[in-house]
Amino acid sequence: MRRPLGGWLVFVLGPALALAACSRRGEEQFIPPEATARQALETALKAWQGGQEKPGKLSLGKVGIEVVDPAWQSGQKLAGYRITSEERGEGPPRFTVQLGLPKGEQTVKYVVLGKDPLWVYTEAEYRKLSGS
Repeated sequence: MRRPLGGWLVFVLGPALALAACSRRGEEQFIPPEATARQALETALKAWQGGQEKPGKLSLGKVGIEVVDPAWQSGQKLAGYRITSEERGEGPPRFTVQLGLPKGEQTVKYVVLGKDPLWVYTEAEYRKLSGS
């Protein structure tokens, strides 16, 4: 039995068209609201300052938080922190943070993206991930 050509086209092109529509808004769906991004960053920094030795299981309500920060991962202690600025434009929210580390004060930019989990990256690690 022969199938009509139109049915075949819908079967083959339907998923491709759906993917194309999703890709336009695809990145945007993983950009959290600025307030949520800031809360995730603060939750991570408080855990680090509170003595958590390495990034691990963190949460913001029912949402998980994953942290990618080489200084924390290497076991450095955080004496204190201060979020000095927030940047919002194209892409995910970015925050500039003054960190109090054993080697002295250090300014680090963080990027927060995702929905569940929320990912908190140093800007350097985010650039490696994104290839920029």
